[in-house]
Amino acid sequence: MEDAEDLHIAALKWLDHSGGLSHLHAALVARAALCPSPKVLSVPVFVNVMQLREMNEELANLVVHRPLEAQQVFHQIIHIASVAVALELNGKHPNNNNEVFENNEDDHCAPGPMTHIPDTNNITSLYLEGNSKSSKTHVTVNALSSEEVKLDRVDLNLTLQSLASDLPLDASVSGDSSSVLTAAQIHVPLRVDGIPWTREWVVDGVRDLPLQVQEPKLALVSGKIISISLPTSYTVWARYVCSSSNCVGMARDLHVRVFAVGKPETDTIHHHPKCRVCHSPLVEDPSSRELGEKLMVFLLPDAQANTLAVDAYTRVQALKLILRDEMIRGLEPGQPLAATVMVSSQKLPQFPSLEAILVHPPTPLRPPSSLPPMFRRLVEDRHSSPWSLVMTLAYMFAASVTPAGTFHTLKLALLLSLTSCSSKKAGLAVLGVGSNTTLLLRLLWYSARFAPRGVIHSSLDSVTANCTKDSEGNIWVHGGSLLMAHGGVCVLGDFSKFKKESQEAVCRALESGTVQVERATFVRQHMPALTYPLRAAAWACYDPVRACNHASRESIDSFLHVPLGDLKKSVTDVFGLVVYTETPAGECESEAEEVITLHTLLEGTRPQPPTQPLLPPDQLLQYLSLVRSLEVVFSTSAEKLIRGYYVATRRLRGDCVQGSSVPVTAINVLAQVAASHARLALRCTVEGWDAVTAVLLCEEALAAHSGYSLLQVPPTPHLPLHTDLHTLVGRKNDERMVSFQRTLEEFIETHTGDIPTVI
Repeated sequence: MEDAEDLHIAALKWLDHSGGLSHLHAALVARAALCPSPKVLSVPVFVNVMQLREMNEELANLVVHRPLEAQQVFHQIIHIASVAVALELNGKHPNNNNEVFENNEDDHCAPGPMTHIPDTNNITSLYLEGNSKSSKTHVTVNALSSEEVKLDRVDLNLTLQSLASDLPLDASVSGDSSSVLTAAQIHVPLRVDGIPWTREWVVDGVRDLPLQVQEPKLALVSGKIISISLPTSYTVWARYVCSSSNCVGMARDLHVRVFAVGKPETDTIHHHPKCRVCHSPLVEDPSSRELGEKLMVFLLPDAQANTLAVDAYTRVQALKLILRDEMIRGLEPGQPLAATVMVSSQKLPQFPSLEAILVHPPTPLRPPSSLPPMFRRLVEDRHSSPWSLVMTLAYMFAASVTPAGTFHTLKLALLLSLTSCSSKKAGLAVLGVGSNTTLLLRLLWYSARFAPRGVIHSSLDSVTANCTKDSEGNIWVHGGSLLMAHGGVCVLGDFSKFKKESQEAVCRALESGTVQVERATFVRQHMPALTYPLRAAAWACYDPVRACNHASRESIDSFLHVPLGDLKKSVTDVFGLVVYTETPAGECESEAEEVITLHTLLEGTRPQPPTQPLLPPDQLLQYLSLVRSLEVVFSTSAEKLIRGYYVATRRLRGDCVQGSSVPVTAINVLAQVAASHARLALRCTVEGWDAVTAVLLCEEALAAHSGYSLLQVPPTPHLPLHTDLHTLVGRKNDERMVSFQRTLEEFIETHTGDIPTVI
């Protein structure tokens, strides 16, 4: 008995310390203002194990190892406190302290006990006497008063039944209920945090689940959602009334069953319940049943995901996790999830069930506090130039795959895309166009290593999302490659080999920013159209020659005389940056191909280990993590350049047949490229220099696609060899960019001078 009293005292002290009693007071005041008042009051108890262990180690161990018993302890304290607060809120001013409350059938307060009238403006403070070892619990209703309300904790239900005996037996079951709640009307779910993320508590896979669970226990899970079921209903609570018209159970809410985590849902709805007063059969009141929502997810633990990244032939089994009510908001396939779960037993041969009791908020990625050594030297050396740092990074990037200077524009686009990765929105999509798709794919795969999360699409996987129906009737949504790359990069591969349906699905996703779930015919009648936001950057390569040969048997458009299998305008419009790695006349491809061939042969025949890359991978990862965390704002000059170029090119590159060759989304792409360039240069303000780089990349793509440039920009997919670095990334390159900026400003002034809002 002494141990139980100590636990109750510790629980009450924790509730007072954590603000749980204040929340209870606010919830009861809000409940009293509702008409009709809810039958069940849900009061979650938030427990930080580490902080609770400092106050009472025994109660902390009870929460971790026997959570259901700990929930009962908190439930009893919350119940007693709710009765005391209800008596305070419903108290009447007596003539003196010895006056007894009048017996009023409309008043649901206790008809007789002597209580002090509290100050309703004062927040209730509830304390247990530390030296009290009796079965009576002393609760101070008013902190300013020395008088106490003595409630019998053991026989509290009988006390409430005696209160109900003064009500008319023919009272309507659906009428206003008393503000004094019974124990069954209070739901006290545990929300446990502060458990250390050590091997002892973390469930990394199915092998960590115990085969025989005697009683529920807590654990931690963390991973990525790969499948998610559609929400279904479950019974939060149900109320029963006695079938005997002369029983007290007919008048009061004495038989309310509330769902509790760790117990089966069948415990909420009884098949043959009996009245606690007269033992007559109970009848459920269907109008009082409250339903909630739950869903299930398949979670791929972090440890298993790391194993898959190392060994592609490894097979792992995902964990099935149940989430309810407020925990299901905002869940998406591909999203990382960390939660405290309750492991409870199920009927064999199933594994123990995992049910979340607290979903941890995502931990923000902390960027490094300082620059890596090599990048610190680069920043100090290039600080006088607004372009040199970014150009140098693109020149040195992925030199182990293709030599420095080759595929320079594509490498720059990939670096800008890596900088734009975010878990809040879609990143910058990149399409590399060329016949050497082997090298393009190799470059895309290598660059994806530096993304926060990289997914390589396979033809065996869905590119968007699909749904299935299991044997129990649940509809599951399985995330495709675009959703699984949440916050990172999805390498689609050779886009020219995609089927027409898959190409259209990708184009719709990139154009709308949402991924549509593919529904089978037998599922469409059970679920509406479902979409998820796109939160990844899509990378792909495209070979127009292969696509043209594949469609050579098809008819040629009689008006435009263009093969229908060639690179379509709809594809180039949806990808933010389209980089053509080959020029129409092939001026620089032959020289670059010789350098790449020599580089490949030397790397393949080198006896010693390969040389270190120009940019160390670990330092590049730190630098990209740092620049992604920068918040940027646009300057007036950058906005004018982007807006003016967009309006001018839409005017000059449009015709009455095809419309403008510049898509409507181009202005968003220009802004995204300029912001990424500013971050990559360690600037928090997007200046005109960044806008000029964005315009140059866009104009170069338009020139390669259409064959002409309005700003006389020649496509240069590879930097010319045997040229000094000052010309490529140094002072002469700055002079070239300054000259291009003047040309751009004159171009905007000439073709948009009649629009005051642009200039």
